[in-house]
Amino acid sequence: MQKSIVVAIAALCLMGTSSLALADDAMKGEMGKMKDEMKAEKNAMKSDMTAKKEEMKGKMKARKDAMKAKRHEMKEKVKAHKHMAKTKAGEAQGAAQSMGQDMKAAVPATPAPVAAP
Repeated sequence: MQKSIVVAIAALCLMGTSSLALADDAMKGEMGKMKDEMKAEKNAMKSDMTAKKEEMKGKMKARKDAMKAKRHEMKEKVKAHKHMAKTKAGEAQGAAQSMGQDMKAAVPATPAPVAAP
């Protein structure tokens, strides 16, 4: 009887440890799958965020380029306006000088005042 009890206990112990080992292997496999899924999800989110970041960079660059082109256009307009103003001023100054020359030619020279003796 004692021998049968000892054999039964030994069988239970062997079966118990092997079932625990099998459960441990199953648990490790499941944990490995979960880790792989989490890594894949994390990588997908990271690539998605990188794509969005690149898209925003492209939009900001396009906006900056448009602003730069507009500023350059305005500078060119101001430059052209200044050049036109200088040209008009030069023409006006030339016209004033020619009118001064015409006035000198039209007005006779005044005689010098004679001093009384």
